Amino acid sequence: MYLENYKGIRYNGDNKEEAYLSLFTATSYEELREIAGDDKEALKIVDELERLGLNDNFGLAYDNEMMQKKMINTARNWGYDDGKEAGKAEGLEEGAKAEKISIAKKLLNIGTPKEDIIKVTGLSIEDLNNLLEDND
Repeated sequence: MYLENYKGIRYNGDNKEEAYLSLFTATSYEELREIAGDDKEALKIVDELERLGLNDNFGLAYDNEMMQKKMINTARNWGYDDGKEAGKAEGLEEGAKAEKISIAKKLLNIGTPKEDIIKVTGLSIEDLNNLLEDND
């Protein structure tokens, strides 16, 4: 059962695993100790976290790791955005070509000369010939 107060979630001690998880809600070493209460294992965790927090090398390594993770996430997001933009451009290009082919088919069906279809649609003679072969 959880007990709530202005500092966040507190645990009453019925379940050790939940008590340990509630350590993640702490914002200070004092809060960590309050959550740990008399539990020796939880207090060991708090002591180790406090020791690591005072260790400059650990702090630098942690900060470096966090920066690397942020850089990787930023690069991943840039890659995603670039891929998304490339996909949009490719889709628009394919859609425009499909529309040109659709118009060319309609013009062919009403007997429009090939030269006029090429002028109107911008399709190449090869594209138009392929279209004619597909209709056969």
